[in-house]
Amino acid sequence: MPAARIPPSPTPYGELLGLQVVEAADGSASVRLELRPEVCNRRGVAHGGVVASLLDAALGAAVISAIEPQEWCGTLQLSVQFNDPARHGPLTASGRVVRRGRRVVFAEGEVADVRDHVVARAHGTWTIWPRHPDRKD
Repeated sequence: MPAARIPPSPTPYGELLGLQVVEAADGSASVRLELRPEVCNRRGVAHGGVVASLLDAALGAAVISAIEPQEWCGTLQLSVQFNDPARHGPLTASGRVVRRGRRVVFAEGEVADVRDHVVARAHGTWTIWPRHPDRKD
């Protein structure tokens, strides 16, 4: 397994949502989100797209922490199952690598609310490039 690689701070999109990478190492990661009115519907429930983004960030951070520094990755597929409304924040997503192949990584995770109640789960597939995909050499 490669040396632990901590993902950079959230992307501009992640910053807009307020995502905070709590930890990421050795194929596992945790990402936190405060439930602000801007990310909730009129009933005070986190928008499903926000919960999906939180899961994509946590699973992606887990994948990044498990690949070599020169490698790059991208989400190929993400499946999210919503168990309950996410209304008791902050929300914390945990992600972990399940299996890594040469060019594909499988990951899974869940989002829990402040009461430690799981409100959503996800599994996904990431593609791995041996170097930045836009490099021509």
